Amino acid sequence: MKQIEPIIEKLNDLLVLNEEVESTYKKASEKLKFADNIAYSKQRSLERAQFVKSLKIELAKLEDKVENAIVFKRRLQLVRSNLKTQLKIGDDLEFVSKVYEIEVLSSNKYDELLSQINLPLSLCRMLLKQRDSIEARLRILDRGEGVIV
Repeated sequence: MKQIEPIIEKLNDLLVLNEEVESTYKKASEKLKFADNIAYSKQRSLERAQFVKSLKIELAKLEDKVENAIVFKRRLQLVRSNLKTQLKIGDDLEFVSKVYEIEVLSSNKYDELLSQINLPLSLCRMLLKQRDSIEARLRILDRGEGVIV
């Protein structure tokens, strides 16, 4: 069971990250003025909501195998408060740069989890699919194409 605890810890971190990113995009869509940015934020918020749903299912499967699930839940509050300060989109002028920062952070968190040994195959497939979606957007932003809805 010791081998699964780091996976659960990182999966919890990733779950919190996706919840906070979803919330950030949702809040941004209410504050932004440009239609493209609003549509992009809403679309990313919905996508992250799907990611959260999938991650919760996989996390539930793994938590059944661990006795100390409460310890991980306490740690989530600290992770959530740290992320809230990082994930803020102020206005349309900084939108693309903040989206880029959020997506890089997300990609790095996915890579951290994917580097764990003994990942269940279903979890690995889901993480790769989600990470590839994020990385595709990063490549578009790297090319300077901005946000594409």
